[in-house]
Amino acid sequence: MKKLLMVCLAVLMCFSVAACGNPFEENENTEGKVVIKVGVLGTTTEQEIFRKYKNGFQEKYSDVVVQLDPIPGGYSTGMDNYVQNKSFPDVVFTPGDQHAAYSSKGHFLDLQKFDEADETFSFDAIYPELIETTHYNTSDQGIWFMPRDYNKVVTFVNKTMLELIPGENGKPYAGFETFENLKQNWNTETFYAVCAAVKKKVDANVANPQNVPTAEKQAGLIKDTYAVDARYNWSPSYEAMVRHYGGKVIDVTKMNGSETDYSQVLSVDTVETVTAYRELYKNLSKPGYIKQTLSSGGVSAFPNKKAAFWFTTRPSWGDVISANATFDVDFLPFPYDYVGVGCSGYAISKLAESRVSKYAATKDGSDQKMTNADYAWMFLKYIASEEGQDEFGKIGMGVPSLISMKEKGEWMKYGGLEINHKAFVENTKGQTVVSVNDIYSFPATAQKTVSDNMISIMSYVVKDAFWPNDLSLEVNSTNYSAIYAKIKQYKDTMMVRINAAEK
Repeated sequence: MKKLLMVCLAVLMCFSVAACGNPFEENENTEGKVVIKVGVLGTTTEQEIFRKYKNGFQEKYSDVVVQLDPIPGGYSTGMDNYVQNKSFPDVVFTPGDQHAAYSSKGHFLDLQKFDEADETFSFDAIYPELIETTHYNTSDQGIWFMPRDYNKVVTFVNKTMLELIPGENGKPYAGFETFENLKQNWNTETFYAVCAAVKKKVDANVANPQNVPTAEKQAGLIKDTYAVDARYNWSPSYEAMVRHYGGKVIDVTKMNGSETDYSQVLSVDTVETVTAYRELYKNLSKPGYIKQTLSSGGVSAFPNKKAAFWFTTRPSWGDVISANATFDVDFLPFPYDYVGVGCSGYAISKLAESRVSKYAATKDGSDQKMTNADYAWMFLKYIASEEGQDEFGKIGMGVPSLISMKEKGEWMKYGGLEINHKAFVENTKGQTVVSVNDIYSFPATAQKTVSDNMISIMSYVVKDAFWPNDLSLEVNSTNYSAIYAKIKQYKDTMMVRINAAEK
């Protein structure tokens, strides 16, 4: 695995060079061909994924050229620029949790009309929980982008570190002896037991730094290393953990059409949810298993050997590779009773249906020429085909959105067949998979404010200073005044934005 990571790093460095100037499109012959443009983020990974799709699609459809149109700046900045200048490309990349502000305003086409007219395609082939993310609110039934990947939260495991963590029986893997045994016994209780063993080892090494074996130093079992990077500032992680303990930050059952009281839907301050915060703090943060402050490096803890576990999705494997990691990585399911899943994909812009190439073919059974939107649909269908998904799978950073590829395809070969790839797709007994799209309950223009302020709440939920020493006290605003005050502060901010968006 270590050798593989080094090879993959070299490959990604090649991608970095390629992405800067996009040499795979230089001097490309477009004479006599339809050209459609695809807006893609400027990251090396996203541009290499696009290149895979492009090459496969153009090999199949030689009369079409798919050109990269780099999204300027960050996603929101780039999209707002498209809106302001009315310059949307024909196809645009979109994360599943960020499309609502654009699809709800008519900037994207509903893909259902293409599906209904196309007997060769069915959205039934895609995981239904991903289709849910393509709607822009809870009542919307439109499919506003084509899901390309299945991003289920899992647990990344630093095997090299756990091999040096003894249990009470003296055996590695916190007493489970092997990764396979750990996998067979994996649940919430096991997760916390291993976290405790990791903390015990780190604390012992911090207390006696002069006696720490070289292997343990190299593995990262030193000061400022934690059991888990739980990504408690990321909704697919924190929302599932809160639900595990009986809470819910957004209660969609309180939706009531035009009569909706959003202060009830925004359930961050209910007794059940605050109790869930308390249990999460008591079990994960108070024992010292996580870092209580977020560093500017964000997700850098696990790739840099500062955490034994990491709650994240398949694309984060690229962060491990980019960090030139020298430890063995494997994967286990998310250890709670709920798990978040989402996706990214590609939308067809509204402007594409008004663009017609002079080289466009005539539509079947009609004298009308195909629009760029029709060609864009062909491209999206390729992305969602087994052929296209296999091209994507070769990158190794994503799991196919097609149900038929749950246990097959190039994605399962990346890193070696011995890796526990099934962790990304398997159904864990007693675990409920939830699409993290309840945020769509709120007006589209308020969703970012809601998301940002929920993250702020979670950043205080994990801090010692906002909880009493006695956690057996009844949950109310008197006994838990500090955390309730913070929740109220951020809920008030969210409600101001929600109310303004409704006007």
